[in-house]
Order: sequence, then C-alpha cells, then structure tokens
Amino acid sequence: MNFKFLLCLLAGFFMTITTFAQEQPNREFRGVWVATVANLDWPKPGDSAAAQKLALQRMFDKIKDANLNVVFFQVRTECDAFYKSSREPWSRYLTGTQGKAPEYDPLAFAIEEAHKRGLELHAWFNPYRVNSSPAANVPFAANHISKTKPDWLLSFSNGKKILNPGLPEVREYVASVVREVAQNYDIDGVHFDDYFYPYPEGTFKGISSEDAATFAKYGKKFKDVGDWRRDNVNETMRLVQLALKAARPEARFGVSPFGIWKTNVPAGIKGMDAYHAIYADPLTWLEKQYVDYLSPQLYWVIGGMQDYRKLLEWWSDKTHSASRHLYAGHSLLAKGATEAELPNQIDITRANQHRNALGAVIFRASNLTSNTLQSHNALKGNTFQAPAAPPAMQWKPGAKPAAPTGFAMVKDEKTGDYHVSWKRPSKNKHVFKRYMLYRSFTPVTQVADLPDGALCAIPVSESFTIPASQVPAQTSYWAVTELSPGNVESELSNFVMLDMGGAIAQLPAPDWVEPLDARTIEHIKNKAAQHSVLDAEKRMVSTVSTPYYLNVKLKKKAEVKVMLMSLDGTVRTEALMRKFKTGVYTLSIDRTKLDAGENLLILTINNKQSIKRVMLN
Repeated sequence: MNFKFLLCLLAGFFMTITTFAQEQPNREFRGVWVATVANLDWPKPGDSAAAQKLALQRMFDKIKDANLNVVFFQVRTECDAFYKSSREPWSRYLTGTQGKAPEYDPLAFAIEEAHKRGLELHAWFNPYRVNSSPAANVPFAANHISKTKPDWLLSFSNGKKILNPGLPEVREYVASVVREVAQNYDIDGVHFDDYFYPYPEGTFKGISSEDAATFAKYGKKFKDVGDWRRDNVNETMRLVQLALKAARPEARFGVSPFGIWKTNVPAGIKGMDAYHAIYADPLTWLEKQYVDYLSPQLYWVIGGMQDYRKLLEWWSDKTHSASRHLYAGHSLLAKGATEAELPNQIDITRANQHRNALGAVIFRASNLTSNTLQSHNALKGNTFQAPAAPPAMQWKPGAKPAAPTGFAMVKDEKTGDYHVSWKRPSKNKHVFKRYMLYRSFTPVTQVADLPDGALCAIPVSESFTIPASQVPAQTSYWAVTELSPGNVESELSNFVMLDMGGAIAQLPAPDWVEPLDARTIEHIKNKAAQHSVLDAEKRMVSTVSTPYYLNVKLKKKAEVKVMLMSLDGTVRTEALMRKFKTGVYTLSIDRTKLDAGENLLILTINNKQSIKRVMLN
C-alpha cells in the first residue's frame, strides 16, 4: 500500500527553524546578482586568493541568512573568464591583469560554497561586451578577442566596444563560450544581463551606422535595420539555448531584460525601452521558448510613469501565456524607494503567483549585505522569514528522486533538543543535495497538500538538531523530501509524530507492499459495495462506516496488524494480528470506540508501518 503521510517542516544544515505559522510560499525563486565587473560586489581589488575566498564565503553566508536560494554569479564581464577557459583570458578583476591566472578556480570555488549552503549558482554572462571601461590604458591579454578577432568588433564614439551580433560567427562563438562552462562546471543555470546593443548614455545616442557594412552583407531580407538587429539577438538566444540543452539539459536559462519592453506598454508607462534602444525583444524569446524565465529589471517604485505594479502585472501575463516563469528584478537604489518598497513589491509579485510571477532577484549583493534600506533585516525578519525552494520547471528534463527513508527524531533528555536523521536512497546520485523538511499540525498524504509555510528548512546533509525552543507544544507531524538538481521533489518520507507531551511515534513506510491494481479494486468494490475502498494509488481519503474494511495485497507472506488512532495519538481499536500468505485479503476492524470524523489508519507489516488519513462516518 505504501501510504505516505503528511508532515511538515524541519530545519536544516546551517538553517533556523521557525515555530510559528507562515503564509509564505514553500516554493519561491529568491535570487541576487553578484557583480564582478569593476569589482562591484566581489572581489576586492588587490585581495589575495585567500582573502577573496573568505570574502565570498561571508557574502554567501549573508545571502543564505536572508533566506535567499539562488546566486547569479558573474563569470564573464568583458569577453574574459572567472573560470578555466580555453577561449578567453582570466579576468583582470581577479588579479589586476587580464590573462593572469589566480591561484584557484573562482567559479569552481563559488559553486562548491553555494551548494554547501543549499544555494543554486547560475553563471551570469555578458554576451557581447568587449570592454567595460573606455580607458585607453587598460591592456588586453594576447588571447583576448579584441586581439585575435578584431574584425568581430563594433566600436563606438563613447569608447566602448562590443562583439558584432550581426556576424553569424559571433553568435556561434557566444554559444560556444556558454557550452564550455556548462560542460565543465556543475552550474544550475545560465543567466544573461541586458547588455545587447549598447545603451544610450550621456551624449552618446546608441548605435547608428557602425554596423552598416554587416547589414549590407547579412540583412538583405530585412527592410528595417532595427528588425535585423533584433533578429541577430534572437538568433544568439536560440543558439545559447540549444548549447545549454545539449551540455546540461536540467540547467535553467534566463535573461534580465530592461524593464520596459516598449514605451506606453502597458498604457501609461513612459521611458526608454528595450525594443528600440538596445534591440532586445524578450517577447520573441518567450514565444519561441528560448528562455526558461525572465527577470526584467523593474528598478522603479510603485506608482508613477514606471509603475512597478503595472509592469509586474504586464510581464506576468506575458510569461504566463508562454508557460514560462517570471522572477522580478528589484533595485535597492531605486529613485524614491523607502524601506517599505521592497517588501511591498514582493507582496505584489506574490499576488500574481497564479500568473507565473514566482520570485524576486535583488540587485545587487553588496547592497543587500550592507543592509541598504534595511533590506537584509526586512527579508530575514519578515518577507523571507520562512525558507523556500526555487520552483520546478515542468518542461525541463530530470527524474524525480526517490523519497528519503528511515526518517527519525530522537530527543535529548538533557537539553530537550531533537536530533533528526534519515537515509538517502542509493538511487539518488546527484552531487548537489538539498532536502525539504516539513512540519504540519494536521496529517496529509502528499507534498501537493502541504500548506504554505509548511517548509522549515532546506538542509544539505542527512542529520541535524532542532532546538527545544523551536519544537511546538501542540501535536505535530514531520517528514522530509529530496530535491533534484532541477528542483523536482521526491515523495514524502515516512513521518514522525510528536504529541503534545513530546512523545515520538516513528512510523516508517513499507517499501515492498504492492498497491492494489484497478481490477482488484473493482473486485473488492463488488464484494463489499457497502464500504468504500482504500485506493492506495490515488491516496484518497476513505469514508467508512462500522465495521471498517481494509483490503491488502501482499507480494510475500507477512505478519499484518491494523489499528485506528485518533489524531491526538490515542489508540482506540486494534485488529487482531495474523500471518498471511501472498495474496489479497480483506481485514475487518471494529471502530465502535472511535467517533465519526478524521482518524488515522496504521498498517503494520512485518514491523514496517505506514499511515493514512481516513474519514469515518
């Protein structure tokens, strides 16, 4: 029958358990950008390798402490690398000199440290930028693209240079850069920022005729150069998506476009837009499903000509229509923002969850860790007070993990703490381990039935300790699941019930009891039409009258015992214990001592137990 039960939250490795009811979602994307260009967030110029590592560890600790779950780690700022690359030189932001190797592999280290804390790490690439500074005294390494392929570059009057998106070989090259990282590193995703064609800035009005020769050669089927430029970017997105799918199929691919698609869309929105200024058309990426999510940079406050609420709802509609996710981008330095702005914006996003608005990304890490506008305090203390796991993407590949087994809680009589542990099934081989620990005050049968706020922690090991102060005084039910690298969740483990006095009932689920097939169920229904049948496969709540009939199909001989229990843990009635051979059996239980309503059915087979909620009439 393999009935699994509801439980809820635990706390985990490096985690704190909340003891009060939460209405925050168990699944929510909570990201932050870690900018390495110009050493904005990391590393500090002149730091040694040891100092760089320590600073990153401390930053990740602060990110985890605020209950975020994803890091966008910038690995390519100006056709350079924060990883071992066969194509591009080491970034100058690591050692002060482009091409000079650091004493370690920053991306490998960042992935390891993020995963230790249960954080996903998405590699953040700038696709086209060649130089982030127009200063002429910044030397390029001999193997930098500006030296090896100068004919691939577009140069502008403001001193900036980019790879020419109109060249097919450039688009293929960008995809190959992503492919190399996806093949060599255990990244959880690939992220692009909004730098495509150059932004207007100051007296610089943006691209004009710099790519005229390329347009003459490759743009013959386009009447408008703007349409051609947008198609160039679209083609890059298509190639990157294919490269990532081939190299690491479960990894997510997303972009953070400028927050306004077109001016006056939606009505009343004013300002520069991505479509005309930088020739980016995110709606095409959604329509053709080149991306798994968008994180538009909604770096404005609620109200006004760039109203966060209007923009969020518009982007939410577009991602929902394309069956993709929206993770809104937030700036802690938005003009006019107060301490209440970020929490209020996230509340608006959560109100649009049904339209695929499923999370938030904070710009940027240093602003968060320095507690700009009390942001870290607000997230940790309220908005993200309960942990959450990133949402799964049903269109991505990846098998569901097997459920943890042997879930157990042991009370330390001296301290009152509970030591919790479980076993990881041998089937689950992925290196990045994350578990979801749940606590509920009512029993449930499957993960989908868990209420918001049921998740207590996302540990990364199979044991930890729950402080006595964080164990509720009322009866509670506890269980654990495992997440795949693609955030697919296993079924619930066996559950543990703590009664109000602290007593523990550990009820492991059997792993070899065969569910009843449809033909057998139909036979039993015909045989005992006056009673409802427990359907193990659908795991439905049964409504039964006195006496209670239970139908069991055994794959081998076993000793079987059945009892019914009230929700407070009191055993009221017990079936006789019998030994059975292989076959299908109907057991009758006297339930006259139990009142009508919800109760627990406990089935014991050779000392292995499973539990199911039943409704008695």
